[in-house]
Amino acid sequence: MKAAETTFEMEATRRRPEERRLALRTLYVLAVAALAALVPLILFAGLWLRSELAQSQRDMETYLADRVKALSQQVDAQMRQQLSLVTAVSALPSLDGPDPAAFLADASRLLTGGPRWHALTLVEVESGRTLVSAPQEAETGQPLTPSAELVRQVATSRQPAVRAFPPGTGTGGARPEQQIALYIPVIRNGTPGHVLVAAARASAVQDVLMAAATPELLTVVIDGSGRVLARSRGPDLTGQQANADLRGVIDERPTGVFAARTLDGQEVFTAFQRSPLTGWTAVAAMDRGRYAALSNRSTFATLAAGLLSLTLAAVLAIVLSYNVVQSRVNHERLAASRALSDLDARLLAATQDALAEQRKAATEREVLLREIYHRVKNNLQIVQSLLRLGARDLSPEQQEPFEAAVRRIGAMARVHTLLYNSPDLASVDLRDYLDDLTEEVASSFGAQERGIKVVLDAQPMRVPLDTAVPLAFIAVELLTNAFRHAFPGDRTGTVTVRSYLSGERGVLEVSDDGIGLPEARPGRRSLGLTIVTKLARQIEGELEMPPPGGSLARIAFPLDAKPAPPLPGIAKAAG
Repeated sequence: MKAAETTFEMEATRRRPEERRLALRTLYVLAVAALAALVPLILFAGLWLRSELAQSQRDMETYLADRVKALSQQVDAQMRQQLSLVTAVSALPSLDGPDPAAFLADASRLLTGGPRWHALTLVEVESGRTLVSAPQEAETGQPLTPSAELVRQVATSRQPAVRAFPPGTGTGGARPEQQIALYIPVIRNGTPGHVLVAAARASAVQDVLMAAATPELLTVVIDGSGRVLARSRGPDLTGQQANADLRGVIDERPTGVFAARTLDGQEVFTAFQRSPLTGWTAVAAMDRGRYAALSNRSTFATLAAGLLSLTLAAVLAIVLSYNVVQSRVNHERLAASRALSDLDARLLAATQDALAEQRKAATEREVLLREIYHRVKNNLQIVQSLLRLGARDLSPEQQEPFEAAVRRIGAMARVHTLLYNSPDLASVDLRDYLDDLTEEVASSFGAQERGIKVVLDAQPMRVPLDTAVPLAFIAVELLTNAFRHAFPGDRTGTVTVRSYLSGERGVLEVSDDGIGLPEARPGRRSLGLTIVTKLARQIEGELEMPPPGGSLARIAFPLDAKPAPPLPGIAKAAG
């Protein structure tokens, strides 16, 4: 008996894990079924919610659009009635002449017992002159001054026009409220020779607005300039500019619905419509809280059900997909890590190779440039030596052209010497160059033996290669002129060389305290002056040469460096 019980217990113990696995499998199946059932429910709830919200919004927009359309029609009807009355007045026989005195009497009678006008004005179109002006009450002051441009426009189009004007001050008294001016062409014999202007108070529009007002709506009429003409609530805000957002939307389209803030800070849902007759815009607005309440009542239950369904679906989805997603993420991370390691290694190798190639190319370029500058300098020095040898046995007058050529070639050779020692191989320091140049030119003219002193006042200044060579020739010529012409005979003195920066340009000055340059021979121009002029033009410099007897020469030149020539061009020049 005990053996049977033991066997039964062992069998039960063996079955428990299988039963547990079966229960878990059943639980997963039920969870998947529940998720499959919830998805259509969630989709239906979302669609129904969207439909309810859209319907509520459409109903509100339709209601506001109908109200603002009715308001616009009522205001237009009032204005048409007023225009019809003014048109009838324009047909009076006293305007056939016109007869100002007779019309003044007619206008006074009309203003006393007729429509709600407080002034009638008759304007001649051609001259713009006011022929008749008849105010009704003294406290209203003079009527509005008619707009000459609008008078011409009404006469040209032969169509009436309505304009609103803000509060102001007339020539005869205060005008405390807004005015409405009705312009009617007076046509006789097919010609609009005059325009009749009737002025009425804006309170007529306010009365129309208040007659159609309802407690739940704010109604407003805005004139063509964006100013509040009438308002059902807060009439003290009339005459002010409407909300900037509302003005911007009105300018873009004639009708529409949008959310905005009123002048008194209330958040409203607004519909508007512009009148084609007057250009005014009728506005109807409802508090956004009422609109939100209408939407919330119809959708609250659906929102709660949808939120609950989404929460359950999210929980079930997380439970079912966690293991699969975690395994996949780990696998993708491992693969991505391996791929990134390989990519980093390849990028590092490629970057190092590219940097090595760039350093190698830069080194080769530097070596090549230095070699070119060195060879050019040596060749120029050889040419100098040949010129000196050729001039050795000539007379002093015959040696002068050779010496001038030697100085000019030396100027080029000195530039290439400085380029050879330059850190960037593309520019030279003008101060170092002028230091060597003044010493050499002074020595060639025996300045020390002649008692001529040379003063150099130069600021550090980097000059690009394309400017340095022409500037070297110019400096040689200016120094040569100073030593050759300023100190004849035994005269002593000082030659001053200055270089400095002036804004974005460099300036080189050569002056002396001698007698200056002699007068040029008629019909003849020296080679040195020709070289200086053309080279100054080449570097886009501004050259100022001294007049006869003058002692100061100046050249201002740009310092913007030109791009260095490419390597193939350098190799070709070297060859």
